[in-house]
Amino acid sequence: MSSPVVFLRHVLSVVGSRRVIGTLGVLYVTLAVGRALAEFIQGVPPVSIAIIGLLIATPGALLLYGAHWISQADIDPEFYPDIAGWCLAGLGALAGVLLLYHIQPGESVARPLSSLQILTALSSVGGLTVGIYDALEKTRTRQLEQRTEELEEVQRALEETVAESKNANDRLEHYKTYTGDMLDAIDDVLYVLARDGTVIRWNTSLCEVTGYAQTEISSMRIGALFDATDQESIAEAVDVGFETGSTQVEGKLRTKDGERIPYEFVASTLETPEDTTVLAGIGRDISENTAHKQELKQRARQQEAISDLGQLALNTDDLEELMYEATRRIADIMENEYCKVLALDDEGEELLLKHGVGWKEGSVGTVTVSAVETDSQAAYTLENDHPIVVQDLTTETRFHGPELLTSHGVKGGISTIIGSFDEPWGILGTHDTQPRTFTEADVNFVQSVANILAEAIERDQYHRDLERSIAELEESNERLEQFAYAASHDLQEPLRMVSSYLQLIEQRYADNLDEEGLEFLEFAVDGADRMRSMIGGLLDYSRVETKGNPFEQVDLTAVFEEVYADLQLTIEASDATITTEQLPTVRGDPDQLRQVFQNILENAINYSGEEPPNIQISTRRRGDNWIVSVHDEGIGIAPEDQDRIFEVFQRAANSSSCSGTGVGLALCKRIIERHEGEICVESVPGEGTTVSVTLSAEDDST
Repeated sequence: MSSPVVFLRHVLSVVGSRRVIGTLGVLYVTLAVGRALAEFIQGVPPVSIAIIGLLIATPGALLLYGAHWISQADIDPEFYPDIAGWCLAGLGALAGVLLLYHIQPGESVARPLSSLQILTALSSVGGLTVGIYDALEKTRTRQLEQRTEELEEVQRALEETVAESKNANDRLEHYKTYTGDMLDAIDDVLYVLARDGTVIRWNTSLCEVTGYAQTEISSMRIGALFDATDQESIAEAVDVGFETGSTQVEGKLRTKDGERIPYEFVASTLETPEDTTVLAGIGRDISENTAHKQELKQRARQQEAISDLGQLALNTDDLEELMYEATRRIADIMENEYCKVLALDDEGEELLLKHGVGWKEGSVGTVTVSAVETDSQAAYTLENDHPIVVQDLTTETRFHGPELLTSHGVKGGISTIIGSFDEPWGILGTHDTQPRTFTEADVNFVQSVANILAEAIERDQYHRDLERSIAELEESNERLEQFAYAASHDLQEPLRMVSSYLQLIEQRYADNLDEEGLEFLEFAVDGADRMRSMIGGLLDYSRVETKGNPFEQVDLTAVFEEVYADLQLTIEASDATITTEQLPTVRGDPDQLRQVFQNILENAINYSGEEPPNIQISTRRRGDNWIVSVHDEGIGIAPEDQDRIFEVFQRAANSSSCSGTGVGLALCKRIIERHEGEICVESVPGEGTTVSVTLSAEDDST
């Protein structure tokens, strides 16, 4: 292609081929319209104007349409410049011919301007037509060349594919051999099943595990490889696998010689190249896992039994029931035929079969075992501070079994001490008629049950001792109360006699006594009065429990009103000021509580010192209790006396100047203890004392 043509294609590509063609179309349409307007003004006949205008405008319109049409046509855009070039070539060629014709000698073309416009327009359309045809041909040629190239590429690719396919087939055969060898090298069982359960593919592990030959397995269905008890579940698992796409099942794989091996099988469906659905999977020996699961299950049962027996030991006072349940649970969980509890006698020489399961009828409660024979398993157990484990009694060298065990055919077992090594209560043992290997968990289980029994026995003994002590204490208190009552009652008469004779002496001989004699007489009368008060207080103290009233709802406001009334003369005489908060309702004996607060309030007044008593009564809630506090600003109590003042006949060291029997606060403490409350004192010498009493709050629901 010449350089001018290349240059023109480049220019048209830059400017835009369709734009050039469209511009020519617009130019001729514009010329036709402008010419028509000019000739119309000049008065040219309309028919001539229309003919000339159509001859110019129609090619212009065709050029405009052609510029649009080529974008919709099946023409490669690469050839748009060729179409535009043909338009320009047609226009230029005809314009050149007309120019030569016009400048030649002789006649020229009539109306050359109109002829130039008409003919160049028509030649442009002609060039457009030729260009479109040329572009279409070039496009088809290009497409044909491209298709040829594509076919050649496809042919080359096909040849390469054929070569690769051959190589792939070779590799496939190699990989099939490699895969088969690899699957056969796996210890787990690999298998492929048809829908009817037929084994259609397997690795050599299946033959090695089951002992069947390849030819034997090829004619078997999967169920035939399992124990009869598992065949139904295996068939169901195969059906589930084909229905859902996956399955998992455990079963005992049966070998050719009859051995049963626990296996777990997992499988999923696959599509074969022949579009057949198969079930492919893997089987794994779970003998160790099964044993581990069984061990965990056994431990769980043992822990549950320990928990249940521990709870039973806390909830029951019946040791017989606890021991029977312990022996029953041990025998059941350990899967042993026998379990026993042997109780050691006080002399430590014999063990009585106190409880047990599995023993011959009549043995429990009657059969005894020696605890001192050196060759006895029982004696050996008592001599060791750890459980004794026997795998086979017939081959045991440490000791010989007592008749209780040998007569029942016992071989394996565990025995351990109930109680401490130094002071054993007895022996707990479990036995079986078969040689047994026991785990550490089994031994710990038996020891834990023995510990529960030991704690229950110790607790039962403690309760028995406590009940005995309580009974003895109650008996002692009863005797003490009887003594106190008798003493106080019997002492009243001599005191009345002493007081009566002292009064007679005062009446008859007062005039004959000097000042010192009268003073001695006054001391004797005061001592007799104090002795009477002390005897009365002692009598009240001894009868707190037996003479008290049943507990009821007690309004402390009413109690203190009665106390104020009883102490009215004392309050007025001492010019005491008493302030009280809102007082609660508590549960108790109203008469005894009045006695308590009267004693406390009377002490607060008596020990106020030289100043008029100033006493505050306050309350506060603490949980289910009310705390009532009586505070004074009196002489106070020394720290070393604050606990001693609640004992009978004990008074503070600085209280000698005040009247009192030393029984009042002791009586208050015993009354409050009957109410299951507390009484305490806080005091600073010279600053005052606070006595606080804790009482149960009255239930709001009552």
